[in-house]
Amino acid sequence: MAKKNLKVSALKFEISTNLDKVLEVLEKLKFIEHSDVFFESRAEDWIYSEPPEQDMDKVLKELGY
Repeated sequence: MAKKNLKVSALKFEISTNLDKVLEVLEKLKFIEHSDVFFESRAEDWIYSEPPEQDMDKVLKELGY
């Protein structure tokens, strides 16, 4: 069984419940480019690309974790 990563779980939760804020943070930190289409997939693509722990920490900190 695969080990669960709490950071990834928290980010997936935020994407599913607070998408606008997550996109705002990802754009602010320049992890994704601004786009007016494919909102959810841009955030999901970022998390599924397995970003470094430091990048996830920055996003979670901006989200108030």
